[in-house]
Amino acid sequence: MSQCARLARDMFRLFNATLSKPTIGPFIETRYSMCGQMIASERLILRKYLEEGLEFPTEIRTLRNPYFDNPVPEKDLGEYRPRDRRKCVTADLEVIMGFIEQRRKIPGFLEAGPRQKLAFAEPSRDGGLRVAVVTTGGLAPGLNSVVHSIVERHLKTYRKLVGNGVLWGIQESFRGLAGDEPNYIDLDTERTEGWLHSGGCELGAIRYMDLRLDALADRIATNLKQWGIDILYVIGGDGSLTAAHAIAARVEKTIVVGIPKTMDNDILWVWKSFGFNTAVERAESFINTMHSEAESTRRVSVLEFFGARSGFVAANAALASGHVDLVLIPEVFEQMNKVAAEAALQEYVDYLRESIIHKGKKRHAVVVIAEGVGKVLAHLGVEFCGNRVDSDRFPDQFSKGLKTKLVSMSGRPMPSFTVQPKYYIRAIPANSHDQIYCKRLGALAVDNALAGYTDFMISQWLTEYVLVPLSLVAGGQKRVPPGGIFWKQVVASTRQPPVAGIPEKEDAGGEGARGAHAGSVSETRE
Repeated sequence: MSQCARLARDMFRLFNATLSKPTIGPFIETRYSMCGQMIASERLILRKYLEEGLEFPTEIRTLRNPYFDNPVPEKDLGEYRPRDRRKCVTADLEVIMGFIEQRRKIPGFLEAGPRQKLAFAEPSRDGGLRVAVVTTGGLAPGLNSVVHSIVERHLKTYRKLVGNGVLWGIQESFRGLAGDEPNYIDLDTERTEGWLHSGGCELGAIRYMDLRLDALADRIATNLKQWGIDILYVIGGDGSLTAAHAIAARVEKTIVVGIPKTMDNDILWVWKSFGFNTAVERAESFINTMHSEAESTRRVSVLEFFGARSGFVAANAALASGHVDLVLIPEVFEQMNKVAAEAALQEYVDYLRESIIHKGKKRHAVVVIAEGVGKVLAHLGVEFCGNRVDSDRFPDQFSKGLKTKLVSMSGRPMPSFTVQPKYYIRAIPANSHDQIYCKRLGALAVDNALAGYTDFMISQWLTEYVLVPLSLVAGGQKRVPPGGIFWKQVVASTRQPPVAGIPEKEDAGGEGARGAHAGSVSETRE
């Protein structure tokens, strides 16, 4: 047998060994922590588990055993996915070889898809499924599409299971689940189809701040039991999915399913979150328009985009545009102390001064800032142009500071203006890519909830749709590695200086100082 054949055989055996046995891993947040910081790269997380000789927890809990035949045939659904079919959690051969060399199981996520056996039977005349859908946190393009996909899958594809049950759309996010009475509207496909190409969120999307996480989860779990809810779908970001995980741990009869939602693309174990593609596309359009404005009027345009902890939208839109002179993201400044951050800002200003001079009569510049930059600088106590940075006003402070540092062709201070298109972007309808993506996420969430799985997130990871334990989401947020190839390409595109203090290698810059999810719900963004 050739070496390649032996390797393939060993990989197959190790990958499938003991997959049917539950793996009890440590609380994931302690596994993600390194020196008090939260690891912000899936690859680093896997390497940490490998180094410590721990099994990576990918098992999905089953709340109800699947006894009943699926009433919808494969010819309508596609191939039923076996309950033991998995997809490798990494394409990194070095990590895979590490598991093989240690004679350990290669971790794999359970493949998403329709199942031959379901946990719910066709109801009696007076029975039926009781389902609730809640949208939480901030807005993102595609929220209405996910809701419609869930409703359509239940009421059209699996209509025999619905019977005389209910399908509630919870209003006011978690507040609607935590009250004495449910705040809901009845959902049907005629209603939700009308939402498909509407921006925003018809159910409402708010950040509920009245209760701490434990109290919120207790209240909602009690209500779900009293209201007899069989399945709860939570569409939200990392904070909301952490809350969903806490709720799932407190209920004995309600299946809890998470659908990852954030434009920032910062949820761990999600290749690209829905709405991200639309956000980058529209952000690029804004950049290009403001570039034309700045060039024509000989001014500096400062644009702020979403990215409270991660600069994916700002960095990707800037790279796509090619008309940006400077990009600031929080990940870069989190590697610095106060002195280094102030020096970096000065270096960026000096660079902009030289850059606009080289543009001759068409002196102008475009600066893109992720919203989280101001928070990091304020936390460090950074001063810019004699004033301490205000976390919520940094783009304006930076713009006004540039007026005192840059000179127009006439020798006068360089005019500048600030634009914050972020609230416009998050409320627009999803583009065609995200529409399709949202519909797939919603349908697959239903397929696997009906099969009895709970406490999971439906995710497109690498190129496959899989079930990810919600415990893995609670460990932190995905970040742009300041030492990685992608960020270095962005820097090369803008020609901004690679400031001192930034890691030279990707793995050295994969950690961010994100705190634990132990505080109130108000401390989570989504």
